[in-house]
Amino acid sequence: MSMSLLPADILYLQRTCAVCGCYAGPLDGTWSLDVQTAEDKLAAQAAEIRDALGTFDARTEKNIASLITPAQQIARQFMKAASSFNMRVSILSGTRTYAEQDALYAIGRTVQLSCKPVTKAKSGRSNHNFGIAWDVGLFDSSGRYLDGKNKGDEDTYKEFASLIKQHIGNIEWDGDWRTFVDLPH
Repeated sequence: MSMSLLPADILYLQRTCAVCGCYAGPLDGTWSLDVQTAEDKLAAQAAEIRDALGTFDARTEKNIASLITPAQQIARQFMKAASSFNMRVSILSGTRTYAEQDALYAIGRTVQLSCKPVTKAKSGRSNHNFGIAWDVGLFDSSGRYLDGKNKGDEDTYKEFASLIKQHIGNIEWDGDWRTFVDLPH
């Protein structure tokens, strides 16, 4: 199936597999048996992590699957710790293409001018572009998404971050940033 990919897609796969320790071949965008073997190893790594740490809601699963496997492991540990929180937690986004990141960067700058910017990172400068970042959302018992735009939401995200930090070391939360503080991430 992957053999019908464009060279840029194959190159992305080669790089992802290399970063995850599954591929040592050339980064040339050319399909080969080595690339297929690496893709299979990558899928096996992801399945092993999933089987060891559990599964979550469909949206979270889709976004975890977009991350490199070391980040998948931390994301699953994150979600496991989040299960003790008093609200529903979901991973809302994971890896983004450069085009997706550029579209987000444009909000409040060149499009949707009535909105505040939603990211300070252009494509290539966001950890989302490299499969190592995810955004999280909290939902109350009525299903309302806490967008962080009021004091109650802010306090809830801070409480959630405190819980997560007790379980997972070395995790960066946008709520701790000095500039462009983004609590719901």
